[in-house]
Amino acid sequence: MIKLKSVTFLIPLLFLFESGCTENCLDNDIHALILARGGSKGIKLKNLAEVGGSSLLARTIMTIKNSTCFQHIWVSTDDKRIAMEAQKYGAIIHRRPEKYARDDTPSLHAISEFLDVHRSIQDFALFQCTSVFLKAKYIQEAVRKFASHDCVFAAKRSHYLRWKVVDGELMPAEFDLSARPRRQDWQGDIVETGMFYFSRRNLVNSGLLQNSRCSIVEIDAKDSLEIDSDHDLTLAKYILSSEAKTEL
Repeated sequence: MIKLKSVTFLIPLLFLFESGCTENCLDNDIHALILARGGSKGIKLKNLAEVGGSSLLARTIMTIKNSTCFQHIWVSTDDKRIAMEAQKYGAIIHRRPEKYARDDTPSLHAISEFLDVHRSIQDFALFQCTSVFLKAKYIQEAVRKFASHDCVFAAKRSHYLRWKVVDGELMPAEFDLSARPRRQDWQGDIVETGMFYFSRRNLVNSGLLQNSRCSIVEIDAKDSLEIDSDHDLTLAKYILSSEAKTEL
């Protein structure tokens, strides 16, 4: 792999460790990584969109900190405004080259570029800012499972019956039309939420983020909302507002 030049600005991280921290949660060398480029098609500067009084980026960084599981939180970005917001909340900035921040750049390529620059990092946890309901408890569970697995990712259960088109013909996907399963008769499909992915350098070097030796952290359906559109953003704001009123 060709080593690419990149300038990294190191910002000291200050943590106030919670007395209730999960045992051995910090006993690891996993680096938290957030990919937050400036360009976005659906919502302009989506990572800086505000929900519940904070930007999506700020919410993500603060939740990662609240898990007390990481000594290093990185934000890989090509945008000065995003870099300033990340620094404000104590993250370390990785200046991502423009060629790795385009609309058609796969996340795996951006991760590979980051790891190629920071050669000492072996294990990492990729977090997505658009997963607005990320929670510290999910992160802590992922760290525990990552200790005995090659990879861990966030997922939810889906009990929707799926169909597919094969050679122009509509067919059921993995269920029998003559014996349609009831919700209580099966565990449902496991669907990625994109909230986070814990993985290792050797997997990325093989062109993978996951393999068959993965584990999952099952996310509550209500926490699986992804911010991909203005409608999603409005819905997230409404949910947070409703929760705040309930707590009063």
